[in-house]
Amino acid sequence: MSHDPAGDIKRAPGASIAEGTDEVLRAKYLDFCSARLTEVFLSLSEERIYRLVEEAAREANLQVGTLNFQTMVRLVTKKLEQSVPLPDLQTWVREYEAEPDRFEEHLLGLWKELVGRPDTPESGEGSGEGENAPES
Repeated sequence: MSHDPAGDIKRAPGASIAEGTDEVLRAKYLDFCSARLTEVFLSLSEERIYRLVEEAAREANLQVGTLNFQTMVRLVTKKLEQSVPLPDLQTWVREYEAEPDRFEEHLLGLWKELVGRPDTPESGEGSGEGENAPES
């Protein structure tokens, strides 16, 4: 099971996120984290990936030779989640709301699937949802 970086959100009273983060913003945050992990994963050499697989397999008491490709990718991703610096949801939302264009070009588009409803409210001004929303 993968780590949900937004799963344990602490909401501060009076903050715009206090009433619950907009579903689109939360989905975009998870998309951002996925994009960042993917970027790092793809930058690794084959040797480094294999070392991470070995390390993660050892930690999970698994034999490397018995692992399928999907399991190896999952193990490496889990290791990267522990080492790649990602902002918490509240920090990311503040930064995104202040400068959405800085983040939009780095999103993979997975947030659209996470939201998955054409009637989802837009996350706010300048965020570009109208341009990127799936057509019905």
